[in-house]
Amino acid sequence: MADDLYERDYYAWTKAQAAALRARRSGANALDYDNLAEEVETLGRSERRACLSQIDNILTHFLKLAYLGGPDAPHWKVEIAAFRKDLRRDLTPSLRASLPADLPSVYADARDILARELALRDVTLEAPADCPYTWEDVLGRGVDWTPEPSA
Repeated sequence: MADDLYERDYYAWTKAQAAALRARRSGANALDYDNLAEEVETLGRSERRACLSQIDNILTHFLKLAYLGGPDAPHWKVEIAAFRKDLRRDLTPSLRASLPADLPSVYADARDILARELALRDVTLEAPADCPYTWEDVLGRGVDWTPEPSA
């Protein structure tokens, strides 16, 4: 019965599952363990993706500051501060422990996207292939730390 509700009305299913959890019911109103487990896992993946997206935004803006600079630099610094705030808000202890390992791949994606964007403007991105930034850089070594423009 719960499985059918899951398919018909996900929102109603979430409400029913929350009520069952609170009441610790069994029998006809028992928890839908399989779908509940899947949804909980999905929630976790969503939280991880949200953090990775903020890291991607931070790294992309680091690259813009370091290799483009110019009149948009103050705006990018403000955006980095906002991305960091959102990242810190979403970080849990387990995400804080696991996400630094993803830094190289997220950097590669950020570098690739920015290179494509710049190619549309006939500009070549000369950023290093390997991530030059640390986890501490992403979180903000100092309150307002950002990369300096490259020479």
